[in-house]
Amino acid sequence: MIRFTKKPEANRTEPLQLLRKTYMFITILQLLPQVGNGVTDDYHDLVGTFEYWWTHGLISDSTYKLLRAACDFGSSQHPSVQCTQALKVAAAEQGDIDLYSIYSPLCNNTSTLKRSLNDRYTWMSRAYDPCTERYSDSYFNRPEVQKALHANVTGIPHIWKGCSDVVGNYWTDSPLSMLPIYHELINASLRIWVFSGDTDAIVPLTATRYSINALKLPTVVNWYPWYDSGKVGGWSQVYKGLTLVTVRGAGHEVALHKPRQAFILFRSFLENKYMPSSS
Repeated sequence: MIRFTKKPEANRTEPLQLLRKTYMFITILQLLPQVGNGVTDDYHDLVGTFEYWWTHGLISDSTYKLLRAACDFGSSQHPSVQCTQALKVAAAEQGDIDLYSIYSPLCNNTSTLKRSLNDRYTWMSRAYDPCTERYSDSYFNRPEVQKALHANVTGIPHIWKGCSDVVGNYWTDSPLSMLPIYHELINASLRIWVFSGDTDAIVPLTATRYSINALKLPTVVNWYPWYDSGKVGGWSQVYKGLTLVTVRGAGHEVALHKPRQAFILFRSFLENKYMPSSS
């Protein structure tokens, strides 16, 4: 399995040429691509993201119109000055929330960090912990951890961060769209599954659906709910060469927010079966 997208978002970036080489590699090994909340196409992703913010009450009518007018829907990695100003207005209206999971609480309890780092089995908790990113930053900056991972062997003076603005600001070879790569993989008869947590406002479901629709793939199985222990776990639609699965209540990192539902999704993917459609 390979997870791919077109941005340094969530540390899953593949430059276009490297991805084509990877495509050849996975063709030889007959591995199957699976994409989770991945940035796909700048134009459709921006359209869908602004629409998600507006329809979920995160921005005002006027700011939605401002974003639509100020942003040229070109590069989302390097927006224009006018678009950047509009995004700042949107951020102010959104307030202090976690855009990666809009209904989750923020990480405000510093004592939780200390307690969790000393707890041997914190990862077994079934509830989402909003301090996860803080744990990662603390853990991967430990000298003994970096030594064990053979990381930072040159002694870089700045700290490690899960998402780096420096990388994002200087990223110059990111393609505007991954849609041609999707077509290449589909034409090579590789199965593609795209999954999306529906509370993510960074790469929201709306953006993913616009991008998938741009592929103009024929529908094999229309939109339907899938179930986990009698409860709706999300929704799915099967296209020719691609399956879309949503995970209800999950944020940007599906397995972190909904591990059980993520397991069902992954199992269905490996077994080449549709998501369970009966309760």
